[in-house]
Amino acid sequence: MKKLVLSLIGIFTIGLLSAQTYPFVSISQITFVDSLTLANCSDSSAYLGDTVRTVGIVVTDGNLSEVASGSITGGSRPFITLIDTANNGSPGPWKSIVVMGVIAGTSNPEPDIENAVAGDILEITGIIAQFNGLIQFQPLNSTATNVLGFTSAPTFTTISAGEIQDNQRRNILTTGEKYEGAYVELRNMTVTSVSVFSGGSRCEFTVQDAAGNQVLVADRFLPMRVNGQTTVNPNSPDSIGRLIIPSIGTIYNHIRGVIFQDENGCAGGGAFAGGYEINPVYASDFDKAAPPPVIENIVRNPLVPNASQTVSITADITDADGVVSSATLFYSSDQTAATNLFSSVTMTNTTGDEYTATIPAFALDTIVRYYIEATDDSSQTTSSNIEYYTVRANGLSIVDLQLVPSFATNDASAYAGDTVTVTGIVTASYQTGDLGYLYIQEPNATEYAGIYVNGGPLSIFTLSRGDEVTVTGVVQENFGFTRINADSVTATTNTGTIIPVTLDPSDPTLFGSNNAGLEKYESMLLRYENPSLTGQVFVVDTTLTFAEYTVGSGFGASVSARVLAGRQVNGQAQGSADVSYINDTAAWGANLNVTPIQVRTNMSMDYLDGILYYAFGNYKLTPRNNADFANLIVSIEEIQTSTIATSIYPNPTSDRLNIQIDETYKFSQLNIQLFDLNGRLVVDTRTANNLTNINLSGLGKGVYILRITDNNELINTSKLILH
Repeated sequence: MKKLVLSLIGIFTIGLLSAQTYPFVSISQITFVDSLTLANCSDSSAYLGDTVRTVGIVVTDGNLSEVASGSITGGSRPFITLIDTANNGSPGPWKSIVVMGVIAGTSNPEPDIENAVAGDILEITGIIAQFNGLIQFQPLNSTATNVLGFTSAPTFTTISAGEIQDNQRRNILTTGEKYEGAYVELRNMTVTSVSVFSGGSRCEFTVQDAAGNQVLVADRFLPMRVNGQTTVNPNSPDSIGRLIIPSIGTIYNHIRGVIFQDENGCAGGGAFAGGYEINPVYASDFDKAAPPPVIENIVRNPLVPNASQTVSITADITDADGVVSSATLFYSSDQTAATNLFSSVTMTNTTGDEYTATIPAFALDTIVRYYIEATDDSSQTTSSNIEYYTVRANGLSIVDLQLVPSFATNDASAYAGDTVTVTGIVTASYQTGDLGYLYIQEPNATEYAGIYVNGGPLSIFTLSRGDEVTVTGVVQENFGFTRINADSVTATTNTGTIIPVTLDPSDPTLFGSNNAGLEKYESMLLRYENPSLTGQVFVVDTTLTFAEYTVGSGFGASVSARVLAGRQVNGQAQGSADVSYINDTAAWGANLNVTPIQVRTNMSMDYLDGILYYAFGNYKLTPRNNADFANLIVSIEEIQTSTIATSIYPNPTSDRLNIQIDETYKFSQLNIQLFDLNGRLVVDTRTANNLTNINLSGLGKGVYILRITDNNELINTSKLILH
């Protein structure tokens, strides 16, 4: 990007002279929220949804973003941050904003954003948006960005962790919002937890200050790419990551980065959202103090002990600037005990960097927690994450994989990364007319009992619902969704029946703001049913994106549960191609195996079955086929019609149906089709007449869908009742 030194006074003159259709609004005006509004749990910009012009100085280089996105051309979602030009771009409250470098309404990155460097002065016309509490500025079109000049790169401002986050890592709107989008510095922070995910390619970790206020160090920029892992941004200056994953106890003299928000405090977000996150942008944003010991490669043997077996815990423990002076294993069978009450045993340095200790045997079904603490010759101490296992007589169960105990700090499986073997009953399969994904469930368990089986041998395609199978594979957390990447899937000679767990889709404790109560039902076969004996489940909201809609107990229910149906994208979207009832027949109906029928709020059913799936922060029921909709009823009104006048009578009818098309409408041949609510075609006839009589005497009573087309152009879709 061309760099031309200009005074900021001159820049403002240029900006004013080049006034466009859209009004000029400063960054400070866009981001400011008054204290009363923040205290009332609202942090939205006064300009939310508006298209405006603004001018700012680039804080972060545009080619450093490391956010993978399959929906963006090039596979990477670019970001930069701007600071208000006031006072020559000096840092301060309400002066910064995040620019999402994708042209509004498209999947195309904005080249001027990707090529921006710190110090560039940009005029941008764009739309003010908000995602999970984060105010974002999105370029309006490919010509929305103008380079006005170049000045010194903006610097950081030092803040305290307690201004943005509390000791439970919840965002504090009243004092933190003013730093959203700002390049800041946190001092004297200690790593308290580390999360490595996406197959080891991504890492985030939590740090806290001396008062215990916690901040997530997030991975939206290049410095957080794990060492040796290929970068996702095709414009990145580095082809691989360089981050050495820190261990718990690592101390940073400072961490710098841009503040994003993934709301989790006040009224927003899920239990495991990031809050106000700091995102390091440059390698120099980390200043690590003298390193503490590093604890790696913790191994448990046996992985699942029985009541007579002791458990050997081994780990590699090293110290980069000295020697390890001690290592201790702490453990407890009391799920409520504080860590300072754990039993301890000194670990033995067996060979090289390997240390080992033994946990005694415990009774069946006991959950045992444990962690390792190591100290070096500089009195620096490191603690590992707390891990746990369950004592079982017959090996691991699906419940063990999915269980989230009360003491857990996240919902990840305790066996993530381990190779395991479990047995369960197939609840969804690859058979024709089924979900198209393999799920198994532990019989006789009503919580934490289901799991998705990813991949496996070709034999998975022969499995049917009710088959008992044994699966061996690696447990993986895929963006919060637990699954087994199968190495082998073997059918036993046994079969079983899984009864759906019944939930009220309008239960506010389950389907509230963060759906936290649904984790225990992930991947299980569920039934959404109105708890009233005579009540119906209604379609509530059909305006959701990505093929989702909601259902609730009663017409217009205030609380409703998400349903995903019809969406198929490279075999990954989890929406069945054998479900007719979808929210957008134009977007998602093309690849269905059944006739698409657009859901409307006047549709109701006795109940709805399906598998509970999790993606993009939401739990959603995935019906397997049309049979999972029990006695679906469509309103008497026409489902869909065109401008061509069409009369269908009598309706309801018993045996005969007349269809009359406007006589002024000219056509060569109409195609008239009748479908039952399972999507089966039961009548298929063609006519060249404006008035057609159809004999329906061979059909059973019930609800049908009538579809009339002319040369594949839809003329009318209506509900028909036979009595």
